[in-house]
Amino acid sequence: MVRKPKPHQSHGLTSRVYVPLLLHIFKARWRQGASSVLFTLDDIRNAAETLKLETRNPADVIYRMRSRTILPTEIREKGFHVLRAIGRGKYQFEKAPDTIIVPPVTKPIEALDITPIPVRRLLPELMSALDEQALLTVASYCKLFDHFTGLTIYRLRSHVRKSVPGVGQAELDAVDVGIASSEEDIPIIFPIEAKALADALNRVQVCNMVEYCRHYFPGYALRPLALKVDVESLIHIMEFNTPSKAADLRVVRSQSYKLKLSEKQRQFIADKAER
Repeated sequence: MVRKPKPHQSHGLTSRVYVPLLLHIFKARWRQGASSVLFTLDDIRNAAETLKLETRNPADVIYRMRSRTILPTEIREKGFHVLRAIGRGKYQFEKAPDTIIVPPVTKPIEALDITPIPVRRLLPELMSALDEQALLTVASYCKLFDHFTGLTIYRLRSHVRKSVPGVGQAELDAVDVGIASSEEDIPIIFPIEAKALADALNRVQVCNMVEYCRHYFPGYALRPLALKVDVESLIHIMEFNTPSKAADLRVVRSQSYKLKLSEKQRQFIADKAER
């Protein structure tokens, strides 16, 4: 059974703690004409005390609201769509075109699903029913990243979570490396963010993984990617630029793929469903 797509992570806006805290801080700090609104961890603590709200971990307010959800309406109406860390205990709202990145519409390329049968038979038939790690698995086996980049792609790490100076904790679903046959095995770094059907792609997440790679792989060429599946089971791959400001992030290249199962794969999946 295919899961119904959820709104763009709007569930975060129902919080009776995080949303009032952010609104209180923003209204106190915002000034007409400002392109950013700076605040600190102490501001969160003070707001919680003023509003008589309990928050066991003030920093969690930022973690949950910067990339897990869109910002409250009153903040977005003034053009602020980005919330990010800019140092230890320092944060700011920033103006940006939007919060959520929607895959551009492209003509899908059809390809045979060549995921090994022992793996594919254990996964749902529809791409739209896969979670992000399963999507990465299928995309890697089917060489979608190789096709998209024109390079030979290898997996370096999966599910990375590490502290980055000026950012805080960055999370990446995968880090791949690409090698061009004309080069002498000099890798290009591909940080990857994958999103299942119900999850939206947030520009802060992409920017954070860029900063992670700049810090831990200095001197190497960097090409950030995102993988997103839609309700029609199309797999969208997007490549981004690498700006220093989240507001300047943009998709520089994208392609959609439609994977077709073989009859043998369908039979194994059907057999699993009947058990």
